[in-house]
Amino acid sequence: MAERVERVGILSALHKPRVRETTQRAAALVQRGGGTVVVSETLAEACALDCERCEDIAQARPDLVLVMGGDGTFLAAARLMAPLGVPLLGVDLGGFGFLAEEEPERMLAGIERLLRGEFEIEERIMLRAAVLREGEECASYTGLNDAVIATGSFRRITRLELYVGAEHIAQFAADGLIIATPTGSTAYSLSAGGPICEPQVEAILITAICPHTLHTRPLVVNADSELLVTVGSERQPTEDLALTVDGQETVKLVPGDHVAIAQAPARARLVRLGRRTFYDRLRAKLRWGEER
Repeated sequence: MAERVERVGILSALHKPRVRETTQRAAALVQRGGGTVVVSETLAEACALDCERCEDIAQARPDLVLVMGGDGTFLAAARLMAPLGVPLLGVDLGGFGFLAEEEPERMLAGIERLLRGEFEIEERIMLRAAVLREGEECASYTGLNDAVIATGSFRRITRLELYVGAEHIAQFAADGLIIATPTGSTAYSLSAGGPICEPQVEAILITAICPHTLHTRPLVVNADSELLVTVGSERQPTEDLALTVDGQETVKLVPGDHVAIAQAPARARLVRLGRRTFYDRLRAKLRWGEER
């Protein structure tokens, strides 16, 4: 049970079907229940909302944020709100909805419960990935799902070395490397053959993408581990090698770069209304465990 919610922020992916209608209905229900709605100027104009407007919803300090869209919208919201500790409720208006798990009608029916604080909060670890070039940090990103080092074309093998702490773990000749959180275990990591991991597990998952070997397997390490991936300087594709975080933030890499990856200081806080479990979502979204 959380404290009563007074200020509700709304982040919406306006290109998604039904988003405008759902956003309008949610805002009206929050206001009817005595809460304050906070949205960006763009969203207020697009949905004709009579509510508090702000340039940056993070600076408005809402007590809770409704995220209307798909998993991509939710990942972006997590990076924005996690440093502030603001809980997020994802509303599935996308095409997959593994993170944004609440159906619109169920979310709307639960607005009064949300305002009363009748929900649980589930914390998820996040990753911080920093690019080190010639001894200097030149870029850093935080992500909820994963940090991927790969080329966009996959025309040539990438050569990467992995260190966990001070220990050299492996040298990979592969299409790339995925470093994922348990939350991200059901995303790109899963497609590359990585393990399914309960989101509350304190771990970091390491999965090579199409390794050119018969014996490379995914690796799971402690969440407190500090990882370092070194981009080899010889026989390395240079045209489009990059670090991509959550599939949304990208920076180009060059031979000799180091990518330091560790657990981020902040955690994403997900609102759970107690209806569906992680395994319910596995069965519903991925058909996990079905008989063939």
